[in-house]
Amino acid sequence: MKIATIFGTRPEIIKLSPLIPLFDKEFKQILIHTGQHYSYSMDKIFFEDLHLRDCDYSLTTGSGTHAQQTGKMLMMIEEVLIEENPELVIVQGDTNSTLAGALAASKLHIPVAHIEAGCRSFDKRMPEEINRILVDHISDYLFAPDDEAFNNLINEGITVDKIYLFGSTSVDACLRAIDIFNQEKLNYSLVKEDYILLTLHRQENTTYTRLKEFLYAINIISEKIKVLFPVHLRTRKIILENKIEISDNIILTDPLGYKDFIVLLANSKFVMTDSGGIQEESAVLNVPCFILRDNTEWMEYVKSGKNMIIGTSPQKIIDIVFDMLDNEQKLVIMRQIEIQVKHDASKLIVSILKDELSKKED
Repeated sequence: MKIATIFGTRPEIIKLSPLIPLFDKEFKQILIHTGQHYSYSMDKIFFEDLHLRDCDYSLTTGSGTHAQQTGKMLMMIEEVLIEENPELVIVQGDTNSTLAGALAASKLHIPVAHIEAGCRSFDKRMPEEINRILVDHISDYLFAPDDEAFNNLINEGITVDKIYLFGSTSVDACLRAIDIFNQEKLNYSLVKEDYILLTLHRQENTTYTRLKEFLYAINIISEKIKVLFPVHLRTRKIILENKIEISDNIILTDPLGYKDFIVLLANSKFVMTDSGGIQEESAVLNVPCFILRDNTEWMEYVKSGKNMIIGTSPQKIIDIVFDMLDNEQKLVIMRQIEIQVKHDASKLIVSILKDELSKKED
């Protein structure tokens, strides 16, 4: 049975990393990389860190507007799917690669499996939210990571027979990484729980005005504690072009591979981020997570108290972080909150798809 797995960004590679080897064992799997992320620091290093094989097709989409990027992907993916004629296409998450892969397959009447279905921020200003909704409604197998996602799909009229509630492959990826990596060795002369980890990359957070406000707050926070900031390429470009001031207490690095990042996340006092994937990883690693957004598609962690939305107001960010640093028992409580982490989502997904495709062959 032939399947095609389509992806194009760093988060997709990470979240598919436990699935790809399992699919290779059970199917003839074609790996299609769209080229949405294409630099070594945003792409190739993750294949190396996560011990993944090379792709069968590496497309050259590159950057551009959402329409340009998605359009190029659609045309290129369609050519590959016509040539390979797989029985199923797998996509993950909410990127332009996810949307293009699902659309191309759907137009060719190839069934689509969506990993991480049903996640909603309920903010349609976010391009990821549009992608998530569209992909869910053209998919045939929807793998929801939690009860919130499951209920979102039901509320949107998707029939329950298409939905599988197995947990998140991010959990499997994170646990797999812990087994592979040495968590004790810290770079940048850092000491365990004596620094904050910061990431900022979302389009709405990296406009000049918004980014300047964030970094104003982070500069002030860094007066109390070191901040390690692996800088996304787009974010770095805006900082340099606009000469945004960065405190000497903020350690700027290039984008990190998964290996280095997970070690630094696991040993941080807490993380401040606008990333959905890091919200999951921090929960698995028991690291308090403060979300630099006004909403999130991962509300189960927020409702449990494991993660906290702190918004985008510079003063609010400063006030909350200072309160946490001055009252460390609040961080201890966040760490002590137990969450129900579902393991082996990847194995269950492979098992279901194997059974479903076997029925069709019979």
